[in-house]
Amino acid sequence: MRWLPCLRIGTILLFLLCTALASLTLRAMNDSRRWMTASSDAMIGYALAERALQVDLLSLRAGLLRNYDPVNRDLAVARKNLAVLRSSFQRASSQRLVATLMRIGDRQEALVEQFKSSNALLQNSLTRFAVAGTSDAAAGDPLSARILRLTLDTSPQTVIEAEKALRRIPAARDGTPESQLLSHARLLVAVLPRIDGLLQSLRSLRTESRIVALQRAVQTDAEERMARVRTLQVTFGVLLLMFVTNILALLLVQHVAGRDLRAQAANERLNAAIATPLIDTEPANFIARIHEAMHRLALHIDATRLQLIIPDCTGNRLFSWPDTDPESDWLQRLVEAAGADSAWVGDRVIASRADDRRYPLLRRTMTAIGMDNLAMLRISEPCALVIGFEPKSLGFVERRDNLAGITSAIIAIAHGARREAMQVERERLERSLARAGRMETIGAMASGVAHNFNNIICAIRGFAELGQERTRAGSPGRTCFNEICAAADRASDLIDDILHFGKQDRATKQPVDLLGVLKQTVRLLAGATRSKRCFELQPSTHSRFPVLGAGSDLQQVFLNICNNAREASRGSPVTISIESAVLRNESQNAISGLSPGRYVVVRVRDAGPGIAESVRERLFEPFFTTKAAGTGLGLSTAWEIVQDHGGTIAVENMPDGGACFSVWLPELDARPETEAAAVAPSVGPSAPAAARQQRRRSCWLRSAFNPTGSG
Repeated sequence: MRWLPCLRIGTILLFLLCTALASLTLRAMNDSRRWMTASSDAMIGYALAERALQVDLLSLRAGLLRNYDPVNRDLAVARKNLAVLRSSFQRASSQRLVATLMRIGDRQEALVEQFKSSNALLQNSLTRFAVAGTSDAAAGDPLSARILRLTLDTSPQTVIEAEKALRRIPAARDGTPESQLLSHARLLVAVLPRIDGLLQSLRSLRTESRIVALQRAVQTDAEERMARVRTLQVTFGVLLLMFVTNILALLLVQHVAGRDLRAQAANERLNAAIATPLIDTEPANFIARIHEAMHRLALHIDATRLQLIIPDCTGNRLFSWPDTDPESDWLQRLVEAAGADSAWVGDRVIASRADDRRYPLLRRTMTAIGMDNLAMLRISEPCALVIGFEPKSLGFVERRDNLAGITSAIIAIAHGARREAMQVERERLERSLARAGRMETIGAMASGVAHNFNNIICAIRGFAELGQERTRAGSPGRTCFNEICAAADRASDLIDDILHFGKQDRATKQPVDLLGVLKQTVRLLAGATRSKRCFELQPSTHSRFPVLGAGSDLQQVFLNICNNAREASRGSPVTISIESAVLRNESQNAISGLSPGRYVVVRVRDAGPGIAESVRERLFEPFFTTKAAGTGLGLSTAWEIVQDHGGTIAVENMPDGGACFSVWLPELDARPETEAAAVAPSVGPSAPAAARQQRRRSCWLRSAFNPTGSG
């Protein structure tokens, strides 16, 4: 399910993108709609204002309007709408068109101002002339007729005729009504053509064609905006489709993940159902528990038949399901055939007799057994184990989650087998230690009895030898004394036999991997204390630390020291480390009392209160102990064994608390010049050799887990 996080992140990103793009699209649509409305309104408003301006100017020319407010309003509306259009357009051509219209507007305003000035004079003169010249016009005055015609037609010919009519009228005296009328007539002749010229200039600006161009610009900008909106809509549609596709993929992956989780839950329930009965199972019930586990596993994987081999943990045991399977060794035959055909892919074999022709020997073996489908799995930790079964369908075992569940189940079975093997070993060790305890008692008794009997026999033999000296050879007395000496010799031999029965011979030394001894010791201690956290074996830089010695003796050393460290730590973990060290100079030799050379150093550090100086001086003395139930033989035995191997034990208190026992043993490839079997110079209290040998052999068989077994 490595794609599930990516799908979730992709779905979230697509959702955010769709949301953002939808918002952007809606905003673009609204902006386009608002722009279209504003631009259209501004364009229509400008066109209406232009037409209204033309109408109002003509109305002013005709004298139909009393003021210039409509004209000013038309100019203001046109200017305002052009400003709106200028802010709305984005295209350069449209901007240039609006700028041209605004320049035309400026020209219009200038012409309108001129029109206003001229039109004011015109309207005033027309009013005066109309009042003064009404009677004359009615009487057929030619000037009035000419002026009336000029108001309707300001062509050059009409203007010339009006000027001729003015010249024909005789001059009147200033201040008279006739003089004023002539002045107004002359003003009308001059102003009327100019006003019509201004109107003609306003019409010549041709704003109508530019309004049409403005309409086309608005339409072009609207189409571009709609094209952008359509692009956003298409992009949004694509993203929405991707989002929906991603949602569907996520639902599918979630469905697959849910199926895998359900399979995982079923596998966990299977593992719990298999592992729980195997925990703390007595060896007598182990086989029954394994058969129950195989029955559960066979039902879970829907297997027709199933077999299990545990090669090196429980003596090559083979378990079959169902129990009535006529082929008792079919799994062993299939394992051999798969190995011969190189059919193993990693730690599994999945084959079908009908489809797979790559492995002829395996296929023939399956045919001989009568098996259509085959699945085999093997593991090496915590112990070697091979399982084989005939599934009804290969699709079930080819699924990764089902393979993981089956592997977890057989690992749980392997752990149970490992625990059973350790339990058997523990019981064997306990029996051996019990026997060792009995032998220790017999040895101690034999040593005491032999000592007393030796004294008596020495006295008897001494007096018998004195009697031999004082009797003649061949005399009855000499014969009796000879018999007494022979009986004393037989008694000495009998005492030697008793001593030999109470002692153990020295173990033969051979190359030993000290790291392996330590690992086995830690496993034994963890099994005895029922806790894996009491002892912590730190990782080493090398894979092997070879020494020449007796593995059982060395294991007893570490058992005694580690057991004392565990009791001193009171629940805190005991740290065990191993490393290689080189002694080169005399100062180092003085610390350890060893010859120069390469050594393997095992350090056992506890978390206790440390060792007092007075106690440290007597730590390795026989029968010295600080525990109420101790015998004082554990550390002295460890000392004797290490000395026998050419090494020594150093003890020191750590600055941050606790004590550290360092066991120094010569490396096999670089031993000191002293012989391997020779005893290194003793730095502890001296003792007779026979007593030391008796103590070592009697204590070596004591249990390291007995609280009274070490000092």
